[in-house]
Amino acid sequence: MTDSADPAGDSADALAAPSTAADALDAGETVRERLPLRTGGSVVLTGDRLLVQSDDGSGGDAVTAVDFDQIAEVTVEQFDWFLGVLSALLVGYGLYSIPRSLPLGLAFAAFGAASLYWSYRKRGKARIKVLDRPKPISVFPADIGAFRDALEPAMATGSDDSSGENSD
Repeated sequence: MTDSADPAGDSADALAAPSTAADALDAGETVRERLPLRTGGSVVLTGDRLLVQSDDGSGGDAVTAVDFDQIAEVTVEQFDWFLGVLSALLVGYGLYSIPRSLPLGLAFAAFGAASLYWSYRKRGKARIKVLDRPKPISVFPADIGAFRDALEPAMATGSDDSSGENSD
């Protein structure tokens, strides 16, 4: 009886979404490169696909697979220095204003510090725009240079294909 229960469990597991990037690999597909993310998880590059394994907050991992042909654009946002400087000036003005009005000065300083923190957290954000998705996939690679270097060959072949399609 245990033999009949095991195949049913296997078929139920086969219908569930893959929990790791290794589970999401097709038969014969090999990993070209695995890049860690700052927020936990990793980006896995294979010959044909990009797999994003990210922590979904419930203790499990969610894997998103995207074919290189479906990737329209990859952009990496650096630290926004303009917003960072404005936030630092807001903190300075808040601290300068404390002798005149304690609540207002603390409010300016707190808002400037929060803005500076949010700007710093968003540094190095990579947005992967996919053709059949309304929202881009956003990841925070631990090493932005390695992320760009790994995706460059895949995007070069994808952009060559798309430029040929647009010229027809």
